[in-house]
Amino acid sequence: MPKVSIIIAHHNGEDLLRRCLDTLFAQTFEDFEVLLVDNGSTDESVNMVRSRFPERMSILENDSNLGFAEANNQGMAAAKGELVLLLNNDTECSPSFLGDLVAAADNHPEYSSFACKVLIHSSRGYIDSTGLLLYLDGICRSRGWLEPDDGRFDEPVEVMAPCGCAALFRRSCLEDTGFFDPRYFAYLEDLDLGIRARLLGHRCLYVPTSPVYHVKSSTTGKHSREKAFFVERNRIWNALKLLPFSLLLASPFFTFLRYTCQGYAAMTYRGVSGNFTRDYSHHQLLGILFRAYGSALRELPAVLKERRRIQSTKRVKGWKCRGIFWRWRLPVLELALKD
Repeated sequence: MPKVSIIIAHHNGEDLLRRCLDTLFAQTFEDFEVLLVDNGSTDESVNMVRSRFPERMSILENDSNLGFAEANNQGMAAAKGELVLLLNNDTECSPSFLGDLVAAADNHPEYSSFACKVLIHSSRGYIDSTGLLLYLDGICRSRGWLEPDDGRFDEPVEVMAPCGCAALFRRSCLEDTGFFDPRYFAYLEDLDLGIRARLLGHRCLYVPTSPVYHVKSSTTGKHSREKAFFVERNRIWNALKLLPFSLLLASPFFTFLRYTCQGYAAMTYRGVSGNFTRDYSHHQLLGILFRAYGSALRELPAVLKERRRIQSTKRVKGWKCRGIFWRWRLPVLELALKD
């Protein structure tokens, strides 16, 4: 039985996948298996893996793109390791990356998941993620996003949840929480899983050593309409499923505040909203918003049923529960004005 199962959900991008796998098989820690879940790739990705890494990987092939969430679920169900690492296909790992993560898990049995130091692939002196922060309407952004890697993020600390592009979980945690919600398809499913784990009493440790380098949004595009739709729809589901009732009642105010700040960012061409307005009209952005709300509401009965299950089985309650959301909350201006 391997110590670690590494799961890579993949949809096209042969060159990215090759570079990712080259760094994985150069790790100083070697007790691991790699499971590639291919979502109907139309390039030569699967053939490349079979010819370049024969007998070193397991490949699960889907006929179509089932999404990041469902592909990882398939990988987690097939994983044999006591530790499960979710890794994006557009990442490259430093040689001791996996060994340091495993050492952290061995040395800190009180933690159930582990967030990596993720650096921006094209600007390796800048942070991509050191864990997740939550804005109080169900959306998130990575802790340290776009900040220089200048020593401020070099201490191991407890964080809310790991970013899904490079996240280590104990198998026992995943068995307790369940896997990703497949409805999400892609984006914010890591926040959903992370908070569900938190509500059951699981904790997450940030491991700053041996970084991983991330291209980011290489499949859908950083400012694509597809990504904007999934993020807005899925954050609605996050709010409905996860927020304590008092915060759920207040979440429309936080959403209004976010829209106001993002509107300002769009008009001044700042942040993500500003970049969207360079590529799309304001009418297109409103269309994405209405489509996201329509899609979210169509699943409302099922999502509310899931809320009842989550809220009735959570082990962290009262002020301790609300404290999770306040401790790792994301300021609205940081969300709106950073790209």
